[in-house]
Amino acid sequence: MITASVKTNLILKELGITRFSSRSAVKKSNLNPIYIYKIQNVTVLLNKLFEEYENVQKKLIVAIMSSTTLTNGEFSGQSSSIDEVKILDDIIDMNSKLIINFTSNKIKIASKIQVINSDSIDELTADPQKKKQLWASIKKMLNL
Repeated sequence: MITASVKTNLILKELGITRFSSRSAVKKSNLNPIYIYKIQNVTVLLNKLFEEYENVQKKLIVAIMSSTTLTNGEFSGQSSSIDEVKILDDIIDMNSKLIINFTSNKIKIASKIQVINSDSIDELTADPQKKKQLWASIKKMLNL
């Protein structure tokens, strides 16, 4: 005797539909890891570790951070990484006054920290017009 559950599974199998998916497939996130780099009151979110960028790109990141006037021209920063946007609020230092997001993930922070979603560092390096747009956003947000 065939039960209703077995019948359902046989029909779905014939149609090429699996009834259950493995847990590992469910837990995979479509978001890339986010790398955090912070100098004083400015935090940037990157696609890879700060140390993995080329020197030109590192200088651009530091120049953008320094242009906000929220740093004292200090060039040493702290790096860390996270895998989920959900825990970003827990990791972001509340002393930060500005977050610049260079990742493809759109970020919204629950706290009152200002967030600028920007193009990636690679795109900014290649296109000076995008740098101008970012600078205009920074000036507008910080009233510079």
